[in-house]
Amino acid sequence: MLAGVALAASAVGLQAFGSGIADHDAPLTSTGDINEEVTGSRISARVKAVHAAKAIAAKNARGEQERVTAKGIFVIVEVGATATWEPQQFGPPRLLTSSGRRYVASDRVEQTSTITHPYIQPGWWTEGVTVFEIPPGELPDSRILLAPSSGFIIEPNGPEIEIDLGLDEAAARRLTSTAKDVYELAGRN
Repeated sequence: MLAGVALAASAVGLQAFGSGIADHDAPLTSTGDINEEVTGSRISARVKAVHAAKAIAAKNARGEQERVTAKGIFVIVEVGATATWEPQQFGPPRLLTSSGRRYVASDRVEQTSTITHPYIQPGWWTEGVTVFEIPPGELPDSRILLAPSSGFIIEPNGPEIEIDLGLDEAAARRLTSTAKDVYELAGRN
């Protein structure tokens, strides 16, 4: 009987201090700040700069220059990345806001113009941008989430890098008030 009580107490203790079911699928997140190299298990990344624009000009799939106007504001994040041990491609980057909303990189910008297009090689830094279209009020305290593409494989506990963009209320207001009319993506990748 004493063994049964000990076993029950152990089970309750494990349940109280153990991870929940939702934690078993959560990514393994490495965090850092703008201009800091953040290393995950398969990639390292650094956010070099953040820009804002009312419109984006980039080449479309046919190689023609195309202009896209934002419904809110375009946030352009300059990213550098290297793979740890084998070539990687980024999955769709996400922007996490202080309100808890997640914005996926804009599909209104041709992906060949962004950091998600090239394979990131070990030992070589690949530079590129990712573009988000968000309401201007969502920018303060936002963070970018970068993860390698997992393709068709569902990867529980996959690696993820979260980088704070360094935009408090005042910096976010300054960035949106000085947004470029048109940001050129041509020749960036």
